[in-house]
Amino acid sequence: MAEDETLTEDVASWMKGAKDGEEEFQLRLAQHYLKLADSKDGSERDQNGKLAVCWFVASSKQGNSDATKKLKDLVDDDSPWINNDNKEDVVWCVSTSTLEKKIRYAARNMFHTINSAQKEVLSSEEYSEAIKKLTGGREQKLLLAAGKKIGENISENEFVKILSRKIQGDMTLTSTERSAAYEAAGWFEKIAKYPKETASAVGEAALEFASRDGLSIVAGWIPVDQIYFLTLFFVYGFISPKFLLLVLPLLVFYISYATIIITTLQMFYKKRKLQEASALAEVLKEYDIGVDVDQTQSQYTWNSLTPYLIYFATIPLVVSSFSLADKTYIPCSELCVLNSILCGICFVAISDSHDLVTLLALFCNFLAGLPVFLMHFPEIPVVASIVKIISGNFVSLELYSGLRLNIGIPSLCYCLIPVFFIQMAVRKSFTGMYRVAVPHLVCYFWFELITTMYPFATWFGLARATVGYVMLPVLIPLSMFFVVIGGVYVFIKLLSSDLFGKVVITLLLGCIPVLLTQTKKLFGGKFDKRFSVLKKILMVMFAILAVIPLIFVRFPSDEGAHMDKLTAENFHAVCNADKENMMKCNALKGAKILWQGEITSMAVTGVTNEVSSTLDVFPVFISKQLRRIYGKKYQCDDDELTEQGKEHCKLMVSLGYVYGLEHYNKYNFNFGVKLTNGMPVSIEAGSGFQKTFLALNVGDTVEIKATISDALSRPVKLHLKKLKCLSRDVVLVEDEADDEDFFYNLFQESFSVAFNFFWYPLVEFVPQIRSGNIMEIDDLIK
Repeated sequence: MAEDETLTEDVASWMKGAKDGEEEFQLRLAQHYLKLADSKDGSERDQNGKLAVCWFVASSKQGNSDATKKLKDLVDDDSPWINNDNKEDVVWCVSTSTLEKKIRYAARNMFHTINSAQKEVLSSEEYSEAIKKLTGGREQKLLLAAGKKIGENISENEFVKILSRKIQGDMTLTSTERSAAYEAAGWFEKIAKYPKETASAVGEAALEFASRDGLSIVAGWIPVDQIYFLTLFFVYGFISPKFLLLVLPLLVFYISYATIIITTLQMFYKKRKLQEASALAEVLKEYDIGVDVDQTQSQYTWNSLTPYLIYFATIPLVVSSFSLADKTYIPCSELCVLNSILCGICFVAISDSHDLVTLLALFCNFLAGLPVFLMHFPEIPVVASIVKIISGNFVSLELYSGLRLNIGIPSLCYCLIPVFFIQMAVRKSFTGMYRVAVPHLVCYFWFELITTMYPFATWFGLARATVGYVMLPVLIPLSMFFVVIGGVYVFIKLLSSDLFGKVVITLLLGCIPVLLTQTKKLFGGKFDKRFSVLKKILMVMFAILAVIPLIFVRFPSDEGAHMDKLTAENFHAVCNADKENMMKCNALKGAKILWQGEITSMAVTGVTNEVSSTLDVFPVFISKQLRRIYGKKYQCDDDELTEQGKEHCKLMVSLGYVYGLEHYNKYNFNFGVKLTNGMPVSIEAGSGFQKTFLALNVGDTVEIKATISDALSRPVKLHLKKLKCLSRDVVLVEDEADDEDFFYNLFQESFSVAFNFFWYPLVEFVPQIRSGNIMEIDDLIK
């Protein structure tokens, strides 16, 4: 009996303390009701169970971990006392961190202090007056800014949420709060912040839409008209592999480089907000001593890791695209200076620590990059020796297929860098991983980008990027004047050039098929169905006309250095020995040769002119106008013309052709050559060898670089790559690129840049450029 009276007194004191907001008494009271529920039956059991959950929630909201653990156990056991009335609060307590609960609880206490009149909502004026009385300095500014962000009417709930978000960088919402926030958010915010709700809403709308218009929409997704248009580009060979290799890496590089700049700026912003969050946490600590400022900083940093993740995911894309891109179209000097600025700012601004370890990591990183910066250091006595010791290698070991292991001061420093990063990461129970190591890793990668781009920079470019751009604010007013004058001058020059007319006409013709794809929107569905066939015919015709002015451009090519030494004597001895060996020689198709001989015949075997044949399709009054735009006017009195040229010009004018299209001709040439061993060969050459054809004569001795196109025919047919005259001094600069060697060498050089970005100076990859691989004919046949 005495025990019951004592228990009753305890429960009364717990009840009083729980109602006063003491989390410990709330926990004891909840445990008491939970024991009662386990010992009772029927409605009394349910009533005690619900009271237990209610007090567990109240205690958990103040950050009591034991209460949160009990609630989690009840959720895991599917407790019947968790119903629709309390489920939302229970789920929030279980899924929300203790730190956020303490922050919210402290924020509520703070609001109660501000709201001395105990109003439901404070006006912005009342809020401002209360804050000014409460605190001053930076904390006052931050709290006033939080109030302005809420709006004119400031409620307890909104005040708690805004402080929680500012201090942590994120917050956990109840389902009701989440639904309200989702409805109030814009479309982009719905996708970014509430993906689950957005996915659910999109799923429901998609199901309804798919059941109604699904099949017709899928059929409409097939871009038939666009496929026609793109096919024409591929058919006419405008979009070549080399063209894509020029454009795509540049496009990817600039997009990915812009991405890492933006994410770095986001890091600076998050770091500034972290300082504000720390200041607010210090204020809330006065209202709840359980608010841990250091833990708050860690939580905010953890919630702000998204820019870092995007940055690290994009870095390999930047390096790989830069390695493939044509550096002519990348301002490497300017980017080196920009990388240096961002590297310095990252070191100073986004890390929490700048102690001895971080300074040693930076110093070792600098020493590891010295071989790049001092690569072309002048040979100054004594100084050059010191530079070689600091930045050179004591030993270099060749490993495999271009890999080289370097042992020296830079490589040893490079090996120490991971050790320093591990020391940064293990601080404060591994919170140093994202508070110290990750920010310094950003700084490290910016420095690596400097060393990667520096070899492609110039001293003039670096001076322009530093001194020149510092003076830019002074030069901008004056430069605007020169830009206007220059623009007027360029426009006048364009009007007086043939190219301007071609570009304008090409754009106009190119717009027609694009407009024809939009006839349904412009004129309605009936028009589109009625004239669909005619529309496609017009699209094809005008697309061809639009592409024609662009396709007659020969992209510059690089000479492949790789050449298999297959002698003419060896070929003749094996392939003309007997019928069986002659048939086996078909395996030599595509083999590269370097032979010598004397030209016995020269002929033009074919001429094509797609522009002329296309213009002939049009009526005369249209084709004449197009000839004026795309053609060159016959100038028969031109002093540069020979007598035969003047006669040809007069003949064309007399036939009614005022404008000629000969410069669009594509020629096929054939050289008959008798080799030094007496074997005749027939060499086929494309239009790129027009100047070579005009410069050579029958009887000239030449060196032939070619591939075998038909080893069985007699004379043997070769596809010309390069021709060199040996009997007289003739400059022949035209040749065709060996695509196989071009792409191999490009891959080697690109892989070298990408590999050395991550591993130099410890392990270095030296490109293996193809040149002069020897292959005997017997090996080829086998």
